[in-house]
Amino acid sequence: MDAIEALATRRSTSTFADAVPPRELVARIIEAATWAPNHRHTEPWRFAVLAGAAREELGNLVATWMRATLDPATAEKQAESTQKKLLRSPVIIIVSQPGSPDDATQDLEDYAACCSATQNLLLAAHAEGLATKWSTGTLATAPPVFEYLGLASQDRIVAFVYLGYPPEGSASRPAQRAPAQIDWRGSED
Repeated sequence: MDAIEALATRRSTSTFADAVPPRELVARIIEAATWAPNHRHTEPWRFAVLAGAAREELGNLVATWMRATLDPATAEKQAESTQKKLLRSPVIIIVSQPGSPDDATQDLEDYAACCSATQNLLLAAHAEGLATKWSTGTLATAPPVFEYLGLASQDRIVAFVYLGYPPEGSASRPAQRAPAQIDWRGSED
């Protein structure tokens, strides 16, 4: 699969087969993520891989926090939904970025680098026959997630990448996209 084909056919999925990708395969796609461009070669990305009981452990911590802090009318439903979400794939890769609160430009550049690394990870996984979903939402800012991962308050969670094999019978197809909006300036060469 070439790069253009990977870009055109990679799609997010919310359903995964039960089989767990081997650790070596997960390490290989994380290695591909680290080839992302990053200004000043800061290599700001950090990766945490959750599999097996670690997904349930994090889900329980977040659910307990939600039940204690959210509106009681919706807390239970949100807690159960979050626990379920963390079990949807056999592996979760959490991409995080050390924050640079005293240097807004560096912080933004590092965030962009981590987003690029996440895209590399998604494309590498797709090229290896794996399915993925990039997600953020409440989990990306929840204090128990930061505590579980040992992150500081100024750090940022860039992505929860749900990872596994696609379910039997699923296939990636190119999506229909609107033409790019391009403002050509200068020479027509």
